[in-house]
Amino acid sequence: MADLKSITQHFRFSSNSKPGEFEPEAEFMSRLMETVDALIVVLDEQGRVVEFNCASERLSGYSRSEVLGKKPNFLIPPEERAGVSEVIQNLLTDKRASHYENHWLTKAGKKRLLLWTNSSVKNKEGQIKSIICSGIDITKIREREERRLVILEMLETLASPGDQDTVLAQIIEIVRGYLKCDAVGIRLRKGDDYPYVQAMGFDETFLKKESMLCSFEGSTINKDENGVALLECMCGRVIRGDLMDTIASEEGAFLTGNINELVAKAAKKDLPFKIRNHCGQAGYLSVALIPLRFNNETVGLLQLNDHQADHFSDEDVNFFSIAGQSIGTALVRFQAEQGKKKTELILNTIIQKARDGFFLGTPDGKTIIYNEAMERITGYSQEEVNVHGWFYLVFPNEKERRQSIHKARQA
Repeated sequence: MADLKSITQHFRFSSNSKPGEFEPEAEFMSRLMETVDALIVVLDEQGRVVEFNCASERLSGYSRSEVLGKKPNFLIPPEERAGVSEVIQNLLTDKRASHYENHWLTKAGKKRLLLWTNSSVKNKEGQIKSIICSGIDITKIREREERRLVILEMLETLASPGDQDTVLAQIIEIVRGYLKCDAVGIRLRKGDDYPYVQAMGFDETFLKKESMLCSFEGSTINKDENGVALLECMCGRVIRGDLMDTIASEEGAFLTGNINELVAKAAKKDLPFKIRNHCGQAGYLSVALIPLRFNNETVGLLQLNDHQADHFSDEDVNFFSIAGQSIGTALVRFQAEQGKKKTELILNTIIQKARDGFFLGTPDGKTIIYNEAMERITGYSQEEVNVHGWFYLVFPNEKERRQSIHKARQA
């Protein structure tokens, strides 16, 4: 057992009592360990747990009796054990290592990120008899910070001048890197359907099977009484905004930790749509589908897949539901820009191939439009005209040229 007197003195900062007014040390220590919100773990000189307070029990899921007398390696992810062992060894040899972070693996298999403040307790001879570890759970704090950085990176990417394919490929990389999931895809409206425009992690067979969502009868797309194409599977339900009462959803999104179990349950119900379950057949268990919206209209879909069950959380889905509005807005912007470029290309082709000469200039004499017919009529190319300005071409007389330049600049 650790030296209760030393440990009690270590925690006296928590009390407003005056010297001499403390309860008996054992009772004080017991009450402190039970009521303090911080995690308190006390290790002996061999690195074994000799105290494990109520807060530690609640977070870890392990009872005090399950932990006492053991080294805490079972609480630490394998990849972090060497680092934590080094910190403990430094404390046992009186080397400073007062603050550090590491994860705990709870009894339920969840990871929690902890920030520890540690100190050594010595006996009268100056020998280290125990280590007091006081920790707080910073999982939520770190998640909020990481999400803030992710949304900033996504907004910066969406605001970049790149083309749609490049930008969406970068967005998928950001999403996949943050969630550490196996596959991510983005569907975008094209005519009646919503095929994948970018995907990462899915194999070609899956993409070929799953790309189109429209329901067909022969070669004809099935449509409802309003002439709207009927879409299959859960992707189609999310896009149409009708997940049914039997399917879990939040903010119009879909989330399941085991798609095969969900499909099995759905098979017992009379659902007015088909669940194809290509995801389950491809070995994916966790599936999250998030609508990409612009002005309350669904313009696309963000699809998240992982082979592990329960890989995505409600918080993940809620976060990317918010981010999906930014992605949806960017998609509409890209489509508008592409439409504008297409219109400009058509107009420029018409002008260049016209029989009549077309010419548009700036007040400083530069040409903006100067079609092929103008080159034939004048005998000058657009580059040659721009050397001296179109005034020289239209007004060869110097006096008239000066007057025209003056009027053009006034205009």
